[in-house]
Amino acid sequence: METKLPAVEPLLMTATINVGDTPYVKINNSEERLLEYLCALISWIDLTPINTIIFCENSQTDYDFDKIQQFAKDEGKILEVLVFDGNREAQRYGKGYGEGKIIKYALQGSSHLNDNINFYKITGRLFIPEFCQIQQQYAQFSNVFKIHQSAAKKKVFESSISLYKETFKSYLFSLKTRGFKAPHNPNVYVNAAFFKSNVAFFKKNLLDSYKRVNDKVGYYLEHAYYDDLIGKNFTAMDTKYDIIGRSGSRGHVFAGDYSDEIKKIAKTFIKGR
Repeated sequence: METKLPAVEPLLMTATINVGDTPYVKINNSEERLLEYLCALISWIDLTPINTIIFCENSQTDYDFDKIQQFAKDEGKILEVLVFDGNREAQRYGKGYGEGKIIKYALQGSSHLNDNINFYKITGRLFIPEFCQIQQQYAQFSNVFKIHQSAAKKKVFESSISLYKETFKSYLFSLKTRGFKAPHNPNVYVNAAFFKSNVAFFKKNLLDSYKRVNDKVGYYLEHAYYDDLIGKNFTAMDTKYDIIGRSGSRGHVFAGDYSDEIKKIAKTFIKGR
């Protein structure tokens, strides 16, 4: 009897094409960002077995996604595009706030993400070449998150915790009203760029974590997710993988950039815009 392989989970890609005045964002040119989102979409569509992609954009872009959706359809894939106006708070609290709000919007608005579904999430301008191996390795698990801990920075954290508390005083009241948990260890966090989760699990435990994010005081989405996952039933991702694309906050290329061929295809979807 032939063994039936498990279905490949849908992929949720988060996007902000027009970042506006969002702080600590190095890649802020909307045309550059659009090109990189298209490169990522082409890669996920063409180089992985994913059948359904949900691309959720929160700056109310006027870009017409018809061509890239047709590209997906021609490859036998579904590309659902959700666009809304949801980046205003991110310009005050930081990109992680906007990221979390995108995920919430997608989980509540997508026709492909009901509570019984497990999904992968990726920050939209990035691609994981080892995705197929990761998907197979964790096919039997519903909630998979990579935890990072920097032991090298532990002493720095311990010696500066008093000053760290003082830094928070001017913000503490407003943060507490948003459910902020302080002080936290900034060197222990969850990878918020790439993870796997069950929709119902995420809604119960992480849906509103983003509301506590404040980049200006060093409390990022990664910290909020870590705080809210402690004590919950999830699997720690220990698989090493490369990332293709650039960091939006720092501007550097991770393990590699998109190929000239993929960039060339992506540019055809922008031409004549």
